[in-house]
Amino acid sequence: MATAARFLSTARLARPSIAANVARQSRGYASAAGAGGPNYGLIFSLAGVTGLGAYAYLQYNPAAKAEISAKAHELEAKAEQKIKGVQSEVDAADQGTGSYAALIKDSWTPFTLTKVAPYNHNSAVYTFSFGEDGKDKVSGAEVASALLVRSPQGEGEIKDDKGKPVIRPYTPVSSNEQKGSIDLLIKEYKDGKLTPFISSLQPGQQLLFKGPILKFKYEPNTFDRGLAVAGGSGITPMYQLITHSLNIPDDKTKWTLVFSNVTEKDILLRKEWDELARQHPDRLEVKYVLDKGPWGWKGETGFVTPTMISKLFPRSPDSNEKVRAFVCGPPPQVKSLAGPKDGPRQGELQGAFKELGYTADEVFKF
Repeated sequence: MATAARFLSTARLARPSIAANVARQSRGYASAAGAGGPNYGLIFSLAGVTGLGAYAYLQYNPAAKAEISAKAHELEAKAEQKIKGVQSEVDAADQGTGSYAALIKDSWTPFTLTKVAPYNHNSAVYTFSFGEDGKDKVSGAEVASALLVRSPQGEGEIKDDKGKPVIRPYTPVSSNEQKGSIDLLIKEYKDGKLTPFISSLQPGQQLLFKGPILKFKYEPNTFDRGLAVAGGSGITPMYQLITHSLNIPDDKTKWTLVFSNVTEKDILLRKEWDELARQHPDRLEVKYVLDKGPWGWKGETGFVTPTMISKLFPRSPDSNEKVRAFVCGPPPQVKSLAGPKDGPRQGELQGAFKELGYTADEVFKF
């Protein structure tokens, strides 16, 4: 009460001078010629009265003050998010993509499913549109990059056993220069958390995307020969990496793909690989490996072992050529070939490649 009394006393003391000033400015305004322009003194005087009242209201109404403060923070957060989106587009343009990026690294963006093209008995290519505003945008991903995917928030959201949203990384099979949409080759796992949901989607429905996450920055001609060992759906990073290399006119890097699967019908992107090998016979060899080949199978069978690697990708100990091996597949396969990853880090080199004398700098685990 004492504080309020002091405020009211101050206001009463201020009132005569304010009132006199308003009256004086009013008389000046009434007698001044129309061409004299706006009377700033009157305006500022009235603003002073209004500001004094607003200040008093906020000082003696904490709830209103807190509400205004919360609203200000909310607007600030929205502005910051908008700035991040614009900055990601500027970064993509600076990287020479030629268009703004549709993906935002720090924010989930909804893309709409427009097409589902079944590939085999348990896989399909899903095309997601960037929308009308994004028809001239590219994904913004470099090679080799992945992106994160999750289900939309709210009712029907896919969560794990701890109640957290299920998030999975995927590597696009579309070119990073493709505008307006992105293509994902996704294999459905019946006991999986997210893939059954994705396989149930119909055109017009959405997924949330975030990224890209740069896994390995490819530079042409930094090694002479590349070996890509993939298993199952681990083929997608290899497809992104090798197709990008083959499309660079001045890149002389030669590639060998060793692609292992359970059965022949499980081989993903087989038509695409065979066509690439036909178009680039001097730069790409494709070797398919099956757990148990059918009658008449002419490819390799069994697990990918050091002996098989040496056979399909021979190295001379006296050669000065630079080589780089890439591994992507189920965790047990990655472990047997190059040792397990340490979370997002590469982890210690172990397994078949260490046995063959490869160094950690010569092996990359996706």
